[in-house]
Amino acid sequence: MRKDNSDFSTAFVSEAGSYIDNRDYFAFMETDDMACYVLADGLDSDQELRSAEMVVKTVLENFMEKPSMSKRRLMRDLREAQEWLQFESRRVRLKASLLMVVTNYNKMVYVSCGNVRLYHFRNGRLNFRSKDHSLAQSLADDGRIPDEATSTHEERGNLLEYLGNPNGVHAHFAKKTQLADGDVMLLATSGMWEDVELAEMLGALEEAKDPGMLTDTLEEVLLSKQRRTVNNYTAAAIYVNKVFQEKPKNRRKLIKRILIALLAFVIVGGGAWITLARMAANKAAALETMIESAQAADDYARAGDYAKALKSYSEAKNAAIKINDKIHKRLYTAEQKVSQLMVDGDGYVEKADFTKAEASYEKARKSAGLYPPFNVKDIEHKIDQLDSYAETASWMKDGDLKFQGGDYTNALKLYKKANKAAMESGYTSAQKELEKKITETNDKLTSIQQQLKEIQAGKLQAKGDRLMKDLDYEGAIDAYSGAQEIYQEIDKLESVLALERSIAKAEEKQSAEQQQNGQLPAGLGLSDGAMNDTDTGDAASEASSSAGATSATASQTKVAPTASAGTTPAKKEASPAAKSSGTGDGNAASAKADTSKEQGTADSASKAAGASNSESLDQAAANGK
Repeated sequence: MRKDNSDFSTAFVSEAGSYIDNRDYFAFMETDDMACYVLADGLDSDQELRSAEMVVKTVLENFMEKPSMSKRRLMRDLREAQEWLQFESRRVRLKASLLMVVTNYNKMVYVSCGNVRLYHFRNGRLNFRSKDHSLAQSLADDGRIPDEATSTHEERGNLLEYLGNPNGVHAHFAKKTQLADGDVMLLATSGMWEDVELAEMLGALEEAKDPGMLTDTLEEVLLSKQRRTVNNYTAAAIYVNKVFQEKPKNRRKLIKRILIALLAFVIVGGGAWITLARMAANKAAALETMIESAQAADDYARAGDYAKALKSYSEAKNAAIKINDKIHKRLYTAEQKVSQLMVDGDGYVEKADFTKAEASYEKARKSAGLYPPFNVKDIEHKIDQLDSYAETASWMKDGDLKFQGGDYTNALKLYKKANKAAMESGYTSAQKELEKKITETNDKLTSIQQQLKEIQAGKLQAKGDRLMKDLDYEGAIDAYSGAQEIYQEIDKLESVLALERSIAKAEEKQSAEQQQNGQLPAGLGLSDGAMNDTDTGDAASEASSSAGATSATASQTKVAPTASAGTTPAKKEASPAAKSSGTGDGNAASAKADTSKEQGTADSASKAAGASNSESLDQAAANGK
């Protein structure tokens, strides 16, 4: 755990200067046992690819796979970055200047190619500086110009070596340097060291207490020069506050380990051929997998199925790693990134985040032209559809607000409008969601309609109950029938049966009332007394008219006390007697007269009853005397 027992701190500043794009790129990685710091300066003018970023990421990716300070390993990492730049150089030649510093927290080495510089300071003074691969540096090495003039010489930008050189890469590998507590390493691109002199660097270092303060001071010094044009500039400072302390090596143990290793190699040497054969077979299988996966990935990409293409490109890349095919590994990695961008864009569309979707699609479109399997027109079509998708999403959102507010009718209109737009634009994910929303809204409207009808039926039922109390049975039957019809429509069978009983009860009441009011044939509702009076009238039918009149008067005398009370039943009961008296016939059923005649007869009967009653009272008084 070297990192935990040492103290390295890092800070950097990187800006575009007077330009729009910053083509410098710095990144670093610190593991438990080693750290790698890489700074690159892009030298080309490609608008889509960033050569500095490409080489830095390539070098760090290789370092992460197998951290090492060996010259062979580091030079191989630079060659792979060189090959990657050459492979991507389709429109213009990609070029970059690079500096790579690797440390095990006790010692450090660096590899440089171009004019990115490393300044190593110790005890406030310059310990050493890396050399540029420029014509100005070559003149200084030959003694034709002073070494300090290389920062201002007109040939300082005329590079003899750089990554992307068609003649191959020829980098400088420095030997290991022992680090000490308090050392400072400064990595700088030409935009920084051209305008900040060494003396100014030393002055900033004297004032700075940490790497952040140092880089900020250097930036202030650079900008204080107020140049008309400021190039891209980057400065990264590494403060070695404490180095890892290693135990002194025991040479005897080292020699013993070497002898044991040699003996083991001799013993197992016989099995080496078997191992090599197995490795060859595994490599052939990995190669076959790589080719098949790559072919499948290309087919998926042409068909626009980027999710499956992403998976297949990943499998092809892993197979390329197994057979150590760096070129195809870079190719499949790049195609995998394009597929990932498309998958991300589709994911943002499903989330209705169209700003991020457009950004992802645009990045994919810029890179897709470099790789034939990807259809640029398909990507552009997806970008063009985003406006329609956004409009559809807006309508759906407005529909959601209406739904939440209980305005289901307008919500349904907006959902249907959005669904139509989604169908026309091929917005399938929104279409599925809208179909669910439309169904849910229709269910809400149906439920509300049923509730309204149920309320309407309840009002009619309550009206029927009120009319029943008011003895308006015909109106009650009409109200109950209307409520029953509504309940049948909404399938409320229990209420239908309940109303059936209410209607039957109302009809029964209505029939009884009709019988009581004399709307049925005469004689069906008479009392026994009335029937006796009628029989008596029949027996005396042969008597004279005066005798019939007297009999009628006697009959009316029986009900006179009720009539004298002034109640309606007395009048109703006088009517049949009057009819009997007026016709001189005891059979009331055979006498049918109109309403006016009945009323007149009733009045005459009442008068006769009154006279008879008066005579009876006078006679009773006389008898009393």
